[in-house]
Amino acid sequence: MKAILSLVLLASAAITLPAMAASKDDAFVIDKKEFKKQLKTIALSPIDADPVLKMPDSVAVMVEEEITKHLEKRGYVVIPSSVLGGIRKKMEAQVGGVTNPETGGIYVERLQAVRTHGFRELWFRHQFDAVASIRVSASRVRFEKDRAEWDGVRQKVQKKGGGSFSGNIFVSSVAFSVFDDTDAMLYSNRGGLEVLMRREKDQLVPIEAENYFLDEKLIRKAAQIALKPI
Repeated sequence: MKAILSLVLLASAAITLPAMAASKDDAFVIDKKEFKKQLKTIALSPIDADPVLKMPDSVAVMVEEEITKHLEKRGYVVIPSSVLGGIRKKMEAQVGGVTNPETGGIYVERLQAVRTHGFRELWFRHQFDAVASIRVSASRVRFEKDRAEWDGVRQKVQKKGGGSFSGNIFVSSVAFSVFDDTDAMLYSNRGGLEVLMRREKDQLVPIEAENYFLDEKLIRKAAQIALKPI
């Protein structure tokens, strides 16, 4: 929450800025037909989320359920994230953990080593064609007349007070990206999840973290949008 709070003044100050044009790029880095031809089995990585969002484990389960269901309907074989997650846990124990017990901070080099070797071990143990990363993150987007539109969704900004305002606001999204065995990106797309701020008169204030992820339909829809082009 502190990370968002530190940027609230910036978002509020931008309330009269002109609208910015946005373009939609193709989610496929390679030809879509080649993507479908080359890929038969996709391994999922454990879902990452910005710490500021304090995402519950139950949300990760919902997102993975939607992603798995979509991919399987399209004919792909899916290796669940628990497989890579289990490999990472064993490696974390081998390096003595990735979290500093005194400060709560992350040992960046250890974490990077666990992730790098974890992917190598996954490729060694299992037969698959690509790895998919899933991330839930916050970003800052434009809103117009108390409506925000981003990553395939359009939502109203909660408000108290009259008038109609425009500016920049924080939102969350689900990102889904696919990589081959050389770590080259093959596909990347995002689905908008929810607005993270509300308007009180002419000020934008953050919604409390405990009030995120309360709408299951929004969670599942965000995952569906991220995979829609596949």
